[in-house]
Amino acid sequence: MNILFENRYKMDDRMLSEYVHKILCRKIYFMGAIFAPISFIMAGITLAKQDYILAAVLGVCLFITIVTMLITPPLTIRQLKEYDKRLNNGKNHEAIIQFGENISIAQGTFSLTIEYGQVLKIYELKHSFVLMFARSSGIILDPSGFTIGDFNTFKEFIRTKCQLF
Repeated sequence: MNILFENRYKMDDRMLSEYVHKILCRKIYFMGAIFAPISFIMAGITLAKQDYILAAVLGVCLFITIVTMLITPPLTIRQLKEYDKRLNNGKNHEAIIQFGENISIAQGTFSLTIEYGQVLKIYELKHSFVLMFARSSGIILDPSGFTIGDFNTFKEFIRTKCQLF
């Protein structure tokens, strides 16, 4: 296999946190931003009308919405770290992502190969670059971790190869 680009890095907390907050939990934040103010306003209106039962129900909805928004990201980060530890026997192996005919990922004893056509979305974040190949699964790349090729050339290459613009 002719390798055009290679990215190597060890996952750090800021990359994982950014992936969880900006990609995986994005819909939770969006829905919370919609439902929390509505619940708050409606609870206030029902309290003003002295409908205490409905105000309590709306207050509980507000509470659940806010707790969900606050608790989900840390739990997701913890779950991803635990999964990574189980997958790699408690070691933090270097991730090696190679781009040639396909995209090959290797980390410890884990390996995966996907085709460029499977990439659904690309996210360019502050500390990482993510290729999503499922709704909740992606390949995280370190922009400064390229050992073959460079990041700017890679961005053009991957957008063309995955036919995403």
